[in-house]
Amino acid sequence: MEISNRLLQALTEAQLDFFRGSDAHHLFDKLLTALLELTESEYGFIGEVHREPGGKPSLSTHVITHAAWTDELRELCGTVLSTGEPLLLNEPTPRGHPPLRAFLGLPFKSEGQLLGMVGIANRPDGYGPELAGFLQPFLTTCTSIILGWHRQQKQRITEELLRQQEEELQRNRDHLEKLVHSGTAELLQTTVALEERQAQLLHSERMASLGQLVAGIAHEINNPLGYITSNLATLTQYTSVFSELLKLYRELAERVGPGLQGPEAELLARIQALQEQEDLDYLLGDVNELLHDSREGAHRVADIVRSLKAFVREDSGLPELVDVNKELATTLKVVWNQLKYRTEVKCDYGPVPPILGRPAQLNQVFTHLLLNAVQAIPERGTIQVATQHEGNEVLVRISDSGHGMTKEVLARIFTPFFTTKPPGKGTGLGLSISYGIMSRHNGRIEVQSQFGQGSTFTLRFPVAQDI
Repeated sequence: MEISNRLLQALTEAQLDFFRGSDAHHLFDKLLTALLELTESEYGFIGEVHREPGGKPSLSTHVITHAAWTDELRELCGTVLSTGEPLLLNEPTPRGHPPLRAFLGLPFKSEGQLLGMVGIANRPDGYGPELAGFLQPFLTTCTSIILGWHRQQKQRITEELLRQQEEELQRNRDHLEKLVHSGTAELLQTTVALEERQAQLLHSERMASLGQLVAGIAHEINNPLGYITSNLATLTQYTSVFSELLKLYRELAERVGPGLQGPEAELLARIQALQEQEDLDYLLGDVNELLHDSREGAHRVADIVRSLKAFVREDSGLPELVDVNKELATTLKVVWNQLKYRTEVKCDYGPVPPILGRPAQLNQVFTHLLLNAVQAIPERGTIQVATQHEGNEVLVRISDSGHGMTKEVLARIFTPFFTTKPPGKGTGLGLSISYGIMSRHNGRIEVQSQFGQGSTFTLRFPVAQDI
C-alpha cells in the first residue's frame, strides 16, 4: 500500500507539473528517478518511438540514467519495439556498463499505436509479471505526457500561423483602405471578399485548435473515469458480500439470542438497538441505489466523452462514407446543454444510405443550424430533426418554432457577415460557412420561413455511389 501511494503521488505531481508548463524532458527525469527508487532498480530509461520513412520503429530517449547504450540493450529495446509487447529478462550477462543482471521493458500505447517504452534494469530480486501490471498507471501517465506535449507543439504552430495571417490581413487592410478612398467600387468588393476569406480561414484554424484542446481534455477525463468505473464495480461486489454477511449475522442472533446471558446478552442488545436506531435495512437498500446512480453517472460521462472525441476528430481532408443519422446524434449530444433548457427536441431518423463527405465539416453545419434554431426561440419551443431517403438524395430537416424570418432577412441569410443578432453575439459567418461546406459536398440548402411561425432548413446530399 505504501508503494502504491508513493507511485500515485509521483504520478499526480508529474501531471500537475505538466499542466503548469514544465518541460517534458524534466518531467520524465523526475518520473524515472521515482520509478528507480520504487522498484529498487539500478538504472533505466524512458523513450519515445519514431518511425523511419520505411516504417521501421526507432527509439529516441527522453531520459536515461546510470547506463550507457550497448548492443545488448539496443537488441532488447528492438524486441519490444518490433513486438509491441512487454519483455521480462532475469538472466544475468557480463556485458554492459554496468553489467545487465535483470531487465524489464514495458511499451506504452495510444489507441493501439506504439508511442514509447520504459526500461528498468538490475532489480536485486529480478522482475515479475505482477510488477508490469502494477506499473500500468505509470505507463498511462507517460502516454498522457507525450500526447499532451505533441498537442502543445501543434498549438504553438497554429498560433504562430494565425498571428502571421492576422498581420498579413492588417497589412492588406491598410493598403486597401488607401485605395478605397479613391472611390473605386471594384477595390471595395476585393476588400470584402478578402475579409470573408480570412475570417473563414481564422474560423477553421480556431476550430482545429479547439478540437485539439477538447481531444486532450477528453483523454485526461478518460483516465480517472476508468479508475472510478472500476472501483464502483468492485465496491458493488464488496457491498453484496457485506449485505450477505450481515444477513447471516442477524440469523445467528435470532437463533442464539434467547439463550444468551450476562455480557453476551448485553452486547447483543446494544447491537440490535444500534441496528434499529440507524435503520440498517434502509441503509443497505440506499447503498445499492447510490452505487447504481453512481455507475449510471459514470456511464453518462463516458458517453459524453466519446461524443466529444467523435465531434472534434481531426479532419483527414479526404471524403469518406458518412452515416448522417450517427453524426446528427453526436452533434446533438455535444450541443445538448445549449438546447435542453429552452426546447424540446424531437428526432425522427429514417433509414438512409451513406453519403460521401467529411464528418468534421458536416458536424459544423449541423451545429450552426441547431444553435441558430434555439436562438430563434424566444422562451420555450420545439426543434424537430428528421432524416429521409428521397430518390438519389439524403435529406436532413431541422425545424424550429421560433420567430421566423421576413422576406428581406431570408434574402440575405447566406451573405457573409450578415446577422440579425446584437453586436458581439454573432459574426454572421455560420450560414455562409455552412453554404460553402454544402457546395463542396455537391449538396444544397433550402430554407422555408414565415415571420412569427418558425423556420425549416433542408439539407440535400447526394447518395454515395458504389466505390
